[in-house]
Amino acid sequence: MKCDHLKGAERLAYFRALYENAKNRYAGTLDLFDRHMRQYRGSPEIDGSSEAASTVRNITYEIIESQICSDIPNPKVDAACYTERRERSALAVERLCRSLRDKLPFEQMNDLDERYTYIYGGSVFFAEWDNDQRMGEEIGGVRVHCLSPRDFIPQPGIPEVCDMEYCFLNFVTTKAGLARRYGIPESKLSLAESEAGGEVAADGDAAYLTVCFYKGDDGEIGQFVFSGDLILSDLPHYYRRKIAVCKVCGEREGVCRCENPKMHFSEPEYEEVTIRMPEGDATLTNVRYYTPKSFPIVIRKNTSGEGMLIGQSDCEFVRPQQQAINKLESRILQKLLRSGVTPVMPEDATVSLNNAVFGQIIRMKPGETAQQYGKVDTTPDVSQDVAESERLYDHAKRVIGISDAYQGIDSAANESGVARQLRISQASGRLESKRKMKYTAYAELDRVIFTLCLAFADEPRSLSYKDAYGRVQNTRFDRRDFLEYDAANDEFYYNDGFLFSVDLNGGAEYQRESLWERNLENLKAGTLGDPQNPVTLLRYWQNQERAHYPHARENVEYFKDEVEKGGGRYGDPASWQKEEGIGTGGFPGAAAPQEEFDFDGVGSPA
Repeated sequence: MKCDHLKGAERLAYFRALYENAKNRYAGTLDLFDRHMRQYRGSPEIDGSSEAASTVRNITYEIIESQICSDIPNPKVDAACYTERRERSALAVERLCRSLRDKLPFEQMNDLDERYTYIYGGSVFFAEWDNDQRMGEEIGGVRVHCLSPRDFIPQPGIPEVCDMEYCFLNFVTTKAGLARRYGIPESKLSLAESEAGGEVAADGDAAYLTVCFYKGDDGEIGQFVFSGDLILSDLPHYYRRKIAVCKVCGEREGVCRCENPKMHFSEPEYEEVTIRMPEGDATLTNVRYYTPKSFPIVIRKNTSGEGMLIGQSDCEFVRPQQQAINKLESRILQKLLRSGVTPVMPEDATVSLNNAVFGQIIRMKPGETAQQYGKVDTTPDVSQDVAESERLYDHAKRVIGISDAYQGIDSAANESGVARQLRISQASGRLESKRKMKYTAYAELDRVIFTLCLAFADEPRSLSYKDAYGRVQNTRFDRRDFLEYDAANDEFYYNDGFLFSVDLNGGAEYQRESLWERNLENLKAGTLGDPQNPVTLLRYWQNQERAHYPHARENVEYFKDEVEKGGGRYGDPASWQKEEGIGTGGFPGAAAPQEEFDFDGVGSPA
C-alpha cells in the first residue's frame, strides 16, 4: 500500500476512505449475515411475501444446536526438519499453546465460535500481544478474541487473508477505555465515533473503533487505529520493538536523568544475546529480532465455497425447508383455529347462556328428544400437513448430515448398541469436513500465538504439564532456545520452521464412552500390566482421567497413595521402585532433570 508518505489528517482520510469503500463492497454479505441470524432466532418472515408466518417451527436452531461441540482441539507441533533439539523445541511450543488453552477463556470463545461458524459460515480469531499483562517477572502475554464475521471487513475481492493488502476489525468499547489504552485526553473524546456511526453523545459512554492491518511499502505489517476523527494508534511497523529513547541524552526511558527529557520511539532491529560456544566461552552476539510476517487474524470456515472468504452457512442450505415448514405450520394453525363443532337445533329451540362451564345450555321443550338436534363438525384433517412438515424436516437434516442417532433421538428401539454406534459414526462422517476446518483454524491460531511469543516474550515463560503418569511437571518456554546458526550468512536467527496441527487423540465428546470401554478392555487383557498390581491400576485410572471418566481423579489419588506405600505384591517400596524404574516422584515415570542442550555444533544461549 502506497500510504507511508501520508501524514496526520491526510493519513486518517486515506484509511477512512479505504474502510468505507471496503464496507460498501461488503454490504451484501453483511445483509446476508443479518438474515442468517434472524433465521436462527426464529424469524417469521417469508421470502417474496409481505405477510409473515403466524407460527414458526425453528428447525434451523435445532439443527445448528445439535452440531455444537464443546471439544477444544489439543495442539500438536512438529519440526519441519527434524533434529533432536528441534523436536524438544516443538514440544515446548506445544506445551505453550496448551497452557494458553487453560489460561485464556477458550471455553467461552469456543461456544461463540461454534455458533458463529454454523450461522454465518465462519468466525474470526484475532490474537495480539498485550504488554500490560504482568505475572511475576514475566512481562506481556497473548490475548485472543473470537469475533463475529460481521466485525471483520476484508479487502474486496480477495478470498484469503494471507493474500490481502489490508483488512479491518471493528470493536465497541468505552470512552474511558479509549483514554486509558491510547492516552486520549478527555477533551478529545467527543470526536470518537459511537456504535451507531455518529459522534458519541455527551452523556454516552460507548465508542466504536476500527483497526486496520495493512502491508506497508516495505512489505511489513502495519496497524492504524481510528475512531471517528481520532487517530488512536499509527504503527507502520506493527511487529517491531518500540523503545522510548531520550533525544537529549540518548538513554532509554527509566534510565534517562534529564530535567526536560524529549522521548521518541526507536525501533531497534537487533538484540544482544549471550551465546555459550562449544569450548565453553560465552560471547555477546547481535541477533535480529524476530518479526512475524502475517496478519494476526485467523478465519475458521464452516465448509469451503468457491471464492468465499467466509465459508458456507448452514442457514443458507436449510432456508428453503425452513420457509416451507413455516408456511405449513401457519396453515395447520389457521385450520385448527377455524375448526369447531357447530350445533344444529330446531328453529324454536330455547338456548340458555347461564352455564359458566360450557357457555350455553339447550333446554328441550316437552315432547322433544336429543335426536332432533344435530351438529356440523368442521374439524379439518391436518395429517397430510403434519406429514409434509416432518418430511421437510428430515430433508433439512439430511442436507446438513444430521441423523436422529446423532441428535440422540431413539428412532430404533430394537436396534443393537453396535448398530446404533455405527449409525452415529456414519452421521459424524458426514460432518468430517467441518471438523477439519475447525482443526485447521486452531492449528493456524497456534502458529500465530507462537510467532507472537517468539517476537515479544523476552522473559522465559513458566509452564506446567502432565506427564504420561498424570503428574504435574514444570518446564519453560524460552524464545532464545529457538536460536540457530546460519553458516552461509555467518549469523544467528530465530527458527520458526514448525508444523502445526491438532492432536486427534484428544477425544471428541461422542468418542469418550468408547475410550472408556477400550481402557477397561486393555486392563482386563493385561496390556497395561498385571490387573492386580496397583501400578497397573494407577495407569488405568490415569488413562480414564485423560478420557474424562467421572470421578477418575479420586481413583488416581487413591492408587498413587497405594503405590507410594508399596501396596499389593510389593513389600519394600525401594525394591519395587527399582524394579519398575520409578524415579523421585514415588511412582513410574518420574522425569529426570532436563539436560542442558547445545546448538547443533555451535552452542546454546546462556
